[in-house]
Amino acid sequence: MKRHHVTIKGDGPLNEDALIINEQGSLFGVADGVSSFVPFTSIENLTGGYIASHMVKEAFESLEEEGQTLFHTLVRVNESLQEKMYTYGIDLHRKEKLWGTAVAVVRLMENGIEFIQTGDCMILAVYESGEVRPLTRLQVEHLEEYAIEIWRECIRRGFRTRDEIMPHVKGQLIANRKMSNTVNGYGVLNGEKEAADYFEYGKINKVGLTHLILMTDGLFLPADSVPEGEPYWEYTAESILQKGIQQYAEDLLHLEESDPQCITYPRFKKSDDKAGIVMEFG
Repeated sequence: MKRHHVTIKGDGPLNEDALIINEQGSLFGVADGVSSFVPFTSIENLTGGYIASHMVKEAFESLEEEGQTLFHTLVRVNESLQEKMYTYGIDLHRKEKLWGTAVAVVRLMENGIEFIQTGDCMILAVYESGEVRPLTRLQVEHLEEYAIEIWRECIRRGFRTRDEIMPHVKGQLIANRKMSNTVNGYGVLNGEKEAADYFEYGKINKVGLTHLILMTDGLFLPADSVPEGEPYWEYTAESILQKGIQQYAEDLLHLEESDPQCITYPRFKKSDDKAGIVMEFG
């Protein structure tokens, strides 16, 4: 197996995305830290999103026994995250104050591939036929679209900077955060005991499989940049495999730099943290 990966800091002070690479345990993944809306930094100057994503990273990178399931490992991390927030005095009943992380992890086995996911990290399986099979879905997409529509409306009203638009959108973003781990909301690893109810996990076989692509949302192309009529995930996977994950990320950064106020391609920040892994099977 050949493996390529990339991680790049976005606009924030820290890269809250993390790569998970455990060669001994044949475990690989990405985690996308989610900081609280109430500003927080630890005494080590770490944000809550950074702490959360790296707790997942450390748990899976130290996992050795195949008998330890991905599900129970993630449950254990979720419990530890709740304890960590409690020690810092975080009000665990206020969702907007919680730290969290989206996660996508795979375990390579002789007869297949196990996976687990929560949030909006994606896993794409690519086959010899060219088929691109998303193993996961964007759990937050239906909620974020409300906020993006507010963003577009502000653009239609003549706003031309992020600083002008964000105050109009922030209320919706907070409302979205309050939907974490609920039936009408989305799953995320944030210490809530209900988080485990929203993990997506399973196993696929390797027949015809040529590549696996794992990525955080910072590597997603703006929807408006995908040619009309092109299926989004197929276009994304083909772009990554043709260019290589490093060049793909650099091209995306160039596109983001060309639209610093997020007007041409509506989004919440100029450049989000990025983490991605491509595995090629011979």
